[in-house]
Amino acid sequence: MKKLTPRQWRVVGALAYVAFAIVFPQALAAVLSPMSLSPVLNVAVLVAIAGIAALGLNIIVGYCGLLNLGFAGFMLIGAYTAGILMKEYGWSFWLAAPTAALHGAMWGIILGIPTLRLVGDYFAIVTFGFSELVIMVAKNWVNITRGPAGYPDVPRPVLDFSWLAPVFGMPAEKLRYAFTGIDRVPYWYLAAFLLGLCMLISDRLSRSRVGRAWLAIREDEVAAEACGIDARRYKTMAFAVSAAIGALAGAFQGAYLTLVDYRNYEFMTSVYVLCYVVLGGMGTVLGPVVGAAILVSLVEFLRTSPARYVADLLAWWPAAHDWLSALPWVPDMRFIIYGVILILMIRFRPEGIISSRVRARELHAHFQPGEEDGLSLYVLHSR
Repeated sequence: MKKLTPRQWRVVGALAYVAFAIVFPQALAAVLSPMSLSPVLNVAVLVAIAGIAALGLNIIVGYCGLLNLGFAGFMLIGAYTAGILMKEYGWSFWLAAPTAALHGAMWGIILGIPTLRLVGDYFAIVTFGFSELVIMVAKNWVNITRGPAGYPDVPRPVLDFSWLAPVFGMPAEKLRYAFTGIDRVPYWYLAAFLLGLCMLISDRLSRSRVGRAWLAIREDEVAAEACGIDARRYKTMAFAVSAAIGALAGAFQGAYLTLVDYRNYEFMTSVYVLCYVVLGGMGTVLGPVVGAAILVSLVEFLRTSPARYVADLLAWWPAAHDWLSALPWVPDMRFIIYGVILILMIRFRPEGIISSRVRARELHAHFQPGEEDGLSLYVLHSR
């Protein structure tokens, strides 16, 4: 049997993703009750939002090797931009979301130009400071953002093809569909589309000349510049693309929740998105999405004691059911399990669930003394 080429594998993966996105709600409806379907789809949409954000951060952290601790600030910019344009100026989501992404990219460039000369901890501190500055502006600019009260009643997306009514001879109302908070299926399709689009952009960039320049900068910036790569220019491009995708995630989140609140984009949000990237696999396309799916689902699943789920399966055994149901559980205890999983992953598989060959080799192999200097042949030795 002939092996598939990398290009063919990408085509197969794209078709599989499209099929999964289309069939997923119907498959859930077939096995879940109508009351349980909405919460599960809600988690799926939150996973998609987290996956979009993780793909954005992965461009800076995974491709360029820069630690960004203020990524949530760009999500906040996108959320408020789209929310204000939709509510105050009557823009549709389909115009407000790309505008929010462009606004985020602009701030990424503004922040990137003066700070990308910094490296390591200094760069991380500057990005953290930027995020805190954005939060303080959102908190205190009450006339625009409504401050601590949040920005409520953000309009939901609307698919409006009423202008085609004369062409098809149909009533305009039948060509207009407004998203509702009751039916989560349209939100899932929109989230799956945006996630797939961001995955496509990330994949194309990673295999382009720009992506190869980013990887060269990550491995050795001095050597990359010696080869003619303008590190400052390429890092600024990475910052702009990363910020644009983060702003897009924030814009969609604001439209989905119909509320924009700066408290949803504080420092811990940046840490969570970074955890998605590290767990799934830095420098890969699928890894950040897998990390987001695991950690977001886990956090939502563990809002209720795991013992309760087991107790439901043992309903035929009253004594065991009652004992398991009575076990104490505090919702915040889920973060203990969350932390344990991350510690175990960093200890035993630091390259992430889905890893690139280069990163796996760096983390799991070393050379004998003298080999680093090129004095002998490189021979890998497992640690």
